[in-house]
Amino acid sequence: MLSRNFIRYYSSATSATAGATGIKPFPLLMDILPSKRAINRLLFDFDARLSYAKYIKTLEPIYENLQKAEPEEYTLPKKVFGSDLLLFQKILSEIRSRTHTSNKYLVKLEDELIEKSAEMGNRDALTILSFRALKDKQNDEFTKEDQKAAQDYIDKLVELKHPLVFKMLADYQFNEGHHTEAISNYTKFLNFDKDSLLASQVYQILGVIMFSQKLLKQSKVLFEKSIALAPVQKCAQSHFYLGVLNELDPIRARYHFELSSSSGFLESFKNLGFLELNYFKNVRKAECWFDLGCQVGDFDCFVGKFDILFLRKEYEKAWDIYTNFPEENKIKFTSVRKEKLSKVEQIVSQLKQNQQADEASADRWTA
Repeated sequence: MLSRNFIRYYSSATSATAGATGIKPFPLLMDILPSKRAINRLLFDFDARLSYAKYIKTLEPIYENLQKAEPEEYTLPKKVFGSDLLLFQKILSEIRSRTHTSNKYLVKLEDELIEKSAEMGNRDALTILSFRALKDKQNDEFTKEDQKAAQDYIDKLVELKHPLVFKMLADYQFNEGHHTEAISNYTKFLNFDKDSLLASQVYQILGVIMFSQKLLKQSKVLFEKSIALAPVQKCAQSHFYLGVLNELDPIRARYHFELSSSSGFLESFKNLGFLELNYFKNVRKAECWFDLGCQVGDFDCFVGKFDILFLRKEYEKAWDIYTNFPEENKIKFTSVRKEKLSKVEQIVSQLKQNQQADEASADRWTA
């Protein structure tokens, strides 16, 4: 069995620290949760079994217990299962994702929901906690004994053919660079689940692996399966790769790049910029994409901006882009725009000479 420390590694330690150091009390739960309307919408999207009122009644004792120096046992409302707690944790995670903000108290609540769900025997929660322990290389939160227990649980879950364990095991192997093993476990997961949001993520990762192995037809099929199962914001990377794979169809490529960029996939900016500049001949639109990329420091977008300034014969501004680069980027820039850069340097040098001559002439007449 997993130790109590494994299941409750986080909440007891942080609560004890709060009590010892006199940290101010937690804010009220209703003050930090989104509006009832927003949560109800997410409950509908996630096909929740419980109502908003039932969830609030369930969450309050869990949240209150987080604030105690010595966590106590508490009773949840009847007919509340571990899967219900884990679903609300997913809702809180989705709120963080959509708002790009993180409330530390809600993050603690998320952790507690996973831990409580695991205590109630939910296999998904046990899988999540087991892999958290396995990934803790520095033993900051989990002991080596916890990690051994976690590995035992993972082995048991594999024997039970629990779908999520294959997906998370494949994620772990993929991040460790073991792509062959990852492909095998992703495939096992898809044998159980082919039509969910998690399946979309799996198709996307498999597509990336196939793309890296130059298996372009296979990767395209996988990316198309990914986008068919998830909203744009959940599969932006799939749209990006489909843009790359449709390079012979610029209109379709632009479609995918635009969807990818709409979800903040920054790599799309340069592709859209060069597509608008070189194929669609829309300089204004290309400049907008390059400017967005320049704001986040994308080297290729600076190259694209340089091309536009060169096209407009704004040579001094083009030269400024080059001179403002650090030395290593100057070398890289020279390798991709050597001829244009040489011409710009000559023109800017001549302009400076002409300016100096004009100033000298003006000084002679005013002396």
